[in-house]
Amino acid sequence: MHIHEDILDNLAPGVIAVDRGMKVNFFNQSAEKIFGLSRSVVLNRDAAEVFKGSRIAEVLVCALNEARLFTDYEDEVRTRFSVNLPVLITTSVIFDGNGAATGASALIKDISGIKSIEEGALRKQRLQYLGTFAANIAHEIRNPLSGIRGAAQLLKMKPANASLEQYADVIIGETDRLNGIVNEMLGFARPARLNLKEINIHKVLDAVLMLVSEGRTGHVFTREYDPSLPDILGDEGQLKQVFLNILRNSVESCGKNPKVRIITRMSSEFHVIEQGLSGAKMVAIEVIDNGCGIKKEDLEKVFTPFFTTKKKGSGLGLSISLKIVREHRGFLNIEAAPGRGTSVKICLPAAM
Repeated sequence: MHIHEDILDNLAPGVIAVDRGMKVNFFNQSAEKIFGLSRSVVLNRDAAEVFKGSRIAEVLVCALNEARLFTDYEDEVRTRFSVNLPVLITTSVIFDGNGAATGASALIKDISGIKSIEEGALRKQRLQYLGTFAANIAHEIRNPLSGIRGAAQLLKMKPANASLEQYADVIIGETDRLNGIVNEMLGFARPARLNLKEINIHKVLDAVLMLVSEGRTGHVFTREYDPSLPDILGDEGQLKQVFLNILRNSVESCGKNPKVRIITRMSSEFHVIEQGLSGAKMVAIEVIDNGCGIKKEDLEKVFTPFFTTKKKGSGLGLSISLKIVREHRGFLNIEAAPGRGTSVKICLPAAM
């Protein structure tokens, strides 16, 4: 390998080159990582076959045949593991010593990390605005709601007939339900007062699983715990609420034959840690179910307050869960596809 090829092979972005016949003749190490493909199975193959599912072959043809180049063109590439990875593509034409075009190249930058940060910042900004809005609405609703309930109770004490008493019960029941939603809205809007202690995450999970398992028959939950995990620093009550929301969602999405795995481990993934947690060790808790999954368009909205696909539900469960995890300086991520189940991963700082 010549020195210039060695330099290209070790560049951080992926580098792909094709000849006049659109056969791949260069595929560096970073390209191998991005696509999950070894150069031994890529070199000398047709680019359209190797890179199907993305526009890479198309933009290389544009560069080679039309001298039409792309700079930081945003697209998604399909990896070997069926993951759509966001990338930026920059193309160029390769010339020989006589100035004749002999091929084309593409520089591929993986921007999945940047996208994740941008989406997280946007979601945080949106949640802050919605939190303020929810607090204002909740306060406006609460006073008339109390008046309605009080009037219904008076009506029930001296009913003119049995049907009026029944109607009073309906009014009281519905006002209690609305009051519950208002309380959830206020819980979403207020900053949590965390009672932080060193806690064993497995004891928290077991307590929640006992609640979710109540009344269910059959083998629903599989615990895959790492017994060597350190304690985490958290608010036990708040974290129980988080896992109660997530596990109930998992079971409800599975239908008649729910199978849910709960996996705990130390997280070895890279995270952007804020607020002085740089280098902190993270404990990961993953909940994987065999349910109906989530549509791509819905996956983008699951943390939006009041968004729900359930017939009954306030749409605040996941929003509040995300808020609690963030207040613990942790991370919450959801991966799902229709008919392929859902994976919810939560990372929380270890107490050590």
